[in-house]
Amino acid sequence: MLDTRKLYSQSWDAGLCYNGELIKSQLITSYSHSKDYNYDPHYGRYDSSATLDEMKQYTVQWANNVIVGHGSIGAGVDWQKQTTTPGTGYVEDGYDQRNTGIYLTGLQQVGDFTFEGAARSDDNSQFGRHGTWQTSAGWEFIEGYRFIASYGTSYKAPNLGQLYGFYGNPNLEPEKSKQWEGAFEGLTAGVNWRISGYRNDVSDLIDYDDHTLKYYNEGKARIKGVEATANFDTGPLTHTVSYDYVDARNAITDTPLLRRAKQQVKYQLDWQLYDFDWGITYQYLGTRYDKDYSSYPYQTVKMGGVSLWDLAVAYPVTSHLTVRGKIANLFDKDYETVYGYQTAGREYTLSGSYTF
Repeated sequence: MLDTRKLYSQSWDAGLCYNGELIKSQLITSYSHSKDYNYDPHYGRYDSSATLDEMKQYTVQWANNVIVGHGSIGAGVDWQKQTTTPGTGYVEDGYDQRNTGIYLTGLQQVGDFTFEGAARSDDNSQFGRHGTWQTSAGWEFIEGYRFIASYGTSYKAPNLGQLYGFYGNPNLEPEKSKQWEGAFEGLTAGVNWRISGYRNDVSDLIDYDDHTLKYYNEGKARIKGVEATANFDTGPLTHTVSYDYVDARNAITDTPLLRRAKQQVKYQLDWQLYDFDWGITYQYLGTRYDKDYSSYPYQTVKMGGVSLWDLAVAYPVTSHLTVRGKIANLFDKDYETVYGYQTAGREYTLSGSYTF
């Protein structure tokens, strides 16, 4: 059994931005390259039993926005290409997938009401053309307090890793979903808050099966939930708190979807000290359920909640160059998001950004 994994990744971004009085335009390009090794540590990652998924991704995004009346109109195009390297991940031939999307957005305020709309068309080299749209309306019924309602559709094509990687399934179909949401938001005693309820009906939800070791389409899923967020300042400290309750089920059998915590809590504390921007994040993942495929018949197992801490810092070396560091899972907590598979322990990240 392959029980060790090493992941190497790099990403680069570059962009241009124009901010006029009425017109804004932004062009962003990015490149990423990853190598994902799975191997038995007794034989090493270069043994014939080891696997390697190597992928490259290229992205170009062009977004434009024009002020019109008491709102704006936006339009843009984005292009993405993913490639796999031949001879890796049990894939003899290399694959590539391209997606070109165009979109149009609009926002307009009429008195106490705000209306938004968006339409998008995606042309995927493997799955063809798909159209999606979204609309929402907001009503400021009391100054500083709003009610918002929205409805939209979405489409998500499986990526090359899900299709042709070591755990891939070339027969996957794209996800399609419909979303409804209603929310209240406001500012009370210096606290910005928002409470929302939503429902997502998903067709062909892409999930992973530990028994077959393959990605698959779940069929129909129904995901309902409530989200609450709040942020406020106390002196030099900025606090952000969120709570999520999610009920995710198979829409046909009404059984809960695996590995999805019903409750999540997140707290983030940010402050600045001697030009250093510091941030501490706490996250609680509630109880999840999974299958124990090492037993027969397969048993449903309950995985307890877990608390995780992250620490991040950023320093502006110059007015153009910023260096960032992060320690994820600060206290090296042992936990599992998939039953029987240990997640990474403490992780260190160092990155930088340069703006012209």
